[in-house]
Amino acid sequence: MGKFENKVVIVTGAGQGAGKKLAIRFYEEGAVVGLLDLNGQNLDAVVREVNPDTGRFLTYAVDVSDNRQVTSAIDDIGKRFGRIDILINNAGVLHKGMIESSTDTHMKLMVDVNLMGPMYCTHASVPYMKENGGNIINVSSILATFPNTGSGAYGAAKAGMIVLTKVWAAELAPYKIRVNCYAPGVLNTPMAEDVIKNRAESKLCQIPLRRFGETDDAFDLVSFFCSDQASYITGQTIGLDGGIWATQTPTAAWKL
Repeated sequence: MGKFENKVVIVTGAGQGAGKKLAIRFYEEGAVVGLLDLNGQNLDAVVREVNPDTGRFLTYAVDVSDNRQVTSAIDDIGKRFGRIDILINNAGVLHKGMIESSTDTHMKLMVDVNLMGPMYCTHASVPYMKENGGNIINVSSILATFPNTGSGAYGAAKAGMIVLTKVWAAELAPYKIRVNCYAPGVLNTPMAEDVIKNRAESKLCQIPLRRFGETDDAFDLVSFFCSDQASYITGQTIGLDGGIWATQTPTAAWKL
């Protein structure tokens, strides 16, 4: 019997990377999983890979920045199973751009997907969580608190996720809904492909643990957030980053 037997879980951005891993691991642990992603072909590929039981692995080609699409998909899941236990606001997109050269389209995309999307998903899910309680997991980024040149719009949106985590934790506590967040550094996903492929050593020199994160690391943390062991934890953001830039000399001890 899995740790999340018969729980109803929604994962956004589930077509690849950490979202895909989260969806698969929750399914393997017995959950009913709703996978939301903009790319329907990616979702089809995940289904072929998993070959799931009928009715326990549901895919929705959804643009999380479109409130109507989000509400339609989440309503389908909520009404079909009568509840939603876990929502993971994982979907995100990063396109860098200096403020002087950023277009309206670029800035709007960063905010709509990375900030408005989680708000739409949470707004639609809460009515299906209120009766039985649940967990909402937001995904921020190291760029929210340790920003990089050219990632202003993205970092600002991800910083907003940390604020929303705190506010929602207070607003939803009466319904036994806990809200927590994690902020990845460099995880081995398509979003970090360029860093890992072309700048690995310079980046590893910033990380005390001297390795990049894996998608299983994300599941382990999310699984803890959603467990009884974390029943008194809400409104928190945890860095999932190997201790990146914990000190001015993060890997000096490796030379001792």
